[in-house]
Amino acid sequence: MKKMPYRSAGIAVAILALGWAQAPAQEAVRTRVMVRVIARDAKIIGSGVGGVLVRVSDAETGAILAEGEQAGSTGSTQLIMSSAHTREMSLYDTEGAAGYLAELVLTQPTVVNITALGPLGYSQAVRSASKQILLVPGGHIEGDGVVLELHGFIVEIMTPEPLTPVLSTVDIRARVRMMCGCPIEPGGLWNADDMTFIARLKSDGRVVAAAELEYTGETSIFVGKLLVPAQRPEGDVTLEVIVADPTHRNFGRHELPLGI
Repeated sequence: MKKMPYRSAGIAVAILALGWAQAPAQEAVRTRVMVRVIARDAKIIGSGVGGVLVRVSDAETGAILAEGEQAGSTGSTQLIMSSAHTREMSLYDTEGAAGYLAELVLTQPTVVNITALGPLGYSQAVRSASKQILLVPGGHIEGDGVVLELHGFIVEIMTPEPLTPVLSTVDIRARVRMMCGCPIEPGGLWNADDMTFIARLKSDGRVVAAAELEYTGETSIFVGKLLVPAQRPEGDVTLEVIVADPTHRNFGRHELPLGI
């Protein structure tokens, strides 16, 4: 008998080790898939900002195979943000770190779409990401798992409140954080000096006044003042705060209606 080449033999052993290769056709096999949803240039998106909705669906039929919320902590700052990373190094699989463990029942190799939507606690910041992957019955994905990344910032206009009448000036106070809820400040790990903070007053969608926001000295809090033009805004008047960090591919926005 012709001897199997070493490389081919290794592949065959790996396939048999999965178990499903020897299972009868159409036998259902439970398969675990860990999903971790992280913030771009930051940590895991956890319970502190409402968590993330994760859905695993069959790419061919659209059938939902598993769905749930990622919950837990944001993970280790040292590991995720500061440590030098090697190829096999685990970054996200630490005690209490947020994740969603999908329990699937597969009968055959299946291409799935894994979709994330969050952070659920802040509707103005919600973004989505998805990844397509082939799964095989019994081919568990654990540890760091399948990682999805959400870009953006959580921007909250704290004052004025919605429908506050517009006078000669509009005083603005906003809180800005990474999508994981991580803090922003000048010179910090998430450096406000790399970002632009702009407030805009809009009348029927047209910008009528704009000003930069400045750091207050309180972590993640920025303030500014808009001078309302002599010709009073009419129609739908809104206040918008935009935060931009093109270097790290993050942008955030919050808009609320004002009174006239």
